[in-house]
Parts: sequence; C-alpha cells; structure tokens
Amino acid sequence: MTQVLAVQVEAPVASFRRRLDHTYQRTLPLPPLTTLIGLAGAALGNDVATLWSDASPLKELKVQVLAQNQPARAIDVWTLLKIKAGKMERSPYLRELLFDARFTLLYGGTQEQLSRLYDAFLQPVYPLSLGREDELLRVTSCEILECPPASSPFLFYGTLLPGDLRLLNARPILQEGLVLEPATVERLPTRFEVDPNGVRHPADEQTFTFLPYNVHIEIETLNRPVYRYDERCFVWLP
Repeated sequence: MTQVLAVQVEAPVASFRRRLDHTYQRTLPLPPLTTLIGLAGAALGNDVATLWSDASPLKELKVQVLAQNQPARAIDVWTLLKIKAGKMERSPYLRELLFDARFTLLYGGTQEQLSRLYDAFLQPVYPLSLGREDELLRVTSCEILECPPASSPFLFYGTLLPGDLRLLNARPILQEGLVLEPATVERLPTRFEVDPNGVRHPADEQTFTFLPYNVHIEIETLNRPVYRYDERCFVWLP
C-alpha cells in the first residue's frame, strides 16, 4: 500500500507549454512534474528559492497526475510589440489552451507532509494555477487514502509515465469510435536550480511520456512499483 493525498481540481483554462516551442506554443496534455511540485509549494507558501533548495520541505515529495476528462482545445492569439531597427513591429504568437480540464493530483510522502498539504490545498497561501498565473484552478475535493499495489497487466491512461513509451513494450487498447490523440514524449527537468538573481535553471532532466485521457495502454512489467487508483494504475514520479 502507498499513502496518497488525492486532490481533485478543475481548471476552466490551462496550458503547459512545451519547452522548445516559441511563436507557436503547443500544450502538453497534462501538467509536468515540476508544475505539480510548484503547485504544492504555492499552496504551502514556499518562495521559488525555498521550493527548489536542497533544504526544501518538498524535496522528497512523490507526485503523479490523472486526467479525469478529455478537455477541449483552442488557440489563443497574442500580438507583441517589438522594436526593430528603431521601428515598432507587431509579432503574432499562438498558444494552445485546454478548456474545462479536470485532474486528480496525487502526492506521496510522510503522514506529516500529506497532512500539511491537505490543509494547504484547502486554504492555499498563494493562488493556485495550472500554467500561466491567471489560469486559476478550483480544488473540488481533497482526501488522504491508501492505494493498493496493482496487478499485471497494468492499465494506464491520462497519466505520466517515466521513460519513452516506445521502449516500454506497451500494448494499446482500441475501442470502437474512440478518437486517439498521440502520446507525447518529452525530455523535461525534474527540478530547478535558482541563481542569486532568482532565475530558475532546469536541472536533472529525464524523459517522460504523457498519455492523454483517450490513450489507453497495457504494460505487463515495469521496473518500479505500480499502484491502483480506482480502476486505473499509476506510478510515482520522478
């Protein structure tokens, strides 16, 4: 069994920019690991330097996310003013957004850590957002529970997996009438280093697979413990 804080959240608008996108900013289907840790830090009131320091109260925190629906998508158009050769120019930017997204945020740690986080998510110190600062979320429920080990084959969907899906010997589960969205494989930081000016620098990068809500797969074996939440499986990150 593993002890879990399960936080149910709703986000009218959310976006998780893929790190190498610039003028056309696609969104990941799920919040990445650093966003989940940052969200917990905001609830507790940790500043950036404290959150990512070696003495961080969340340094050993385990995280995961489960999508609870297939959100709608839209493109937001920005126009930025730039000065080029002494003249003002307009430069368009496109950002992909998720609408009406619902997630279960899972946190693992000691009983003391989870109790503090439970209180913090119900009464957060800082506003909670998924993406940009104005993309606020609403916490609909929060509970501490125990999740049992899962039995093979393991069913995953709408979640994050460590590693590259193409190397995990996964078997897709196809359903009639289901429109599939490709899984996304990204190399992302698992933490940040903060310099004296307060600027974050990515560190300890690892490869992750983002499984959208409509992508269901089965895996026979994994090199880490697998747990069950309701009818689906999850593994802790990182």
